[in-house]
Amino acid sequence: MRVAKMIEETQVAPGSLAIFWLAQAGFAFKSPSSRVVYVDPYLTDSVEKLYGFRRIMASVVSPEEVTADLYVTTHHHGDHLDPEAVPVVYQRNLRTIFAGPPACVDLFRSSGIPEGRIWTLHEGDRYRLDGVELLAVYADHGESAPDAVGIVFDLEGVRVYVMGDTCLHSEKLEPLAALGIDVLIPPINGRFGNLDAADAVRATAILKPKVVIPSHFWMFIQHNGDPEAFMRLCPQLAPETRPVLMTQGSRYVYEKG
Repeated sequence: MRVAKMIEETQVAPGSLAIFWLAQAGFAFKSPSSRVVYVDPYLTDSVEKLYGFRRIMASVVSPEEVTADLYVTTHHHGDHLDPEAVPVVYQRNLRTIFAGPPACVDLFRSSGIPEGRIWTLHEGDRYRLDGVELLAVYADHGESAPDAVGIVFDLEGVRVYVMGDTCLHSEKLEPLAALGIDVLIPPINGRFGNLDAADAVRATAILKPKVVIPSHFWMFIQHNGDPEAFMRLCPQLAPETRPVLMTQGSRYVYEKG
């Protein structure tokens, strides 16, 4: 079954959240009231055209298949803000809100998206849309993306922290532990300034989420990522958290207990 059809047909019980991994750092979330949020979906071959990085995991959703209430990008790099996908998603979705930091907003505007459907994200900004709450939080992706952010979502009572691309700053994460994260999604590729598997586990130990889902691996040979190391280290260093390894195009339903 195509992932877009799976998202459409999935029914989500109260107190739960359906999570779909689109590969790389891309995820879709579906709430009990059928609100659909896409985060950092890389859906085309644009990075190969821009930088010569060929994808080794085929896209499981085409831009033409996306139906979303909210489309969020954590920073402007092409594997998070897909420049070929955004115009197509906009043209086929009459009400989707597009959210991202200033460098992403520039592409949204150049794609013809009106200001009323754009949220500009800076650290500390909060937005709300039909039961979905969004908080932009700190991320450090170096000089190549100085306005990068992480995102904490509250999706009808389930709190998800998408770290985006970032390195480890323990002192920045410690205050976020008080938010009561249900699901943490860190990168583990360990290149281009990102967390590696060990750093992602250290972040997990600080935040103490109920579940952690590693991401950002096995898309390009120029990237790295060791999910086996992450899954091995997590029970040792973050025993309070359940690690969940998703496969590309799969669904995981988190049930808040």
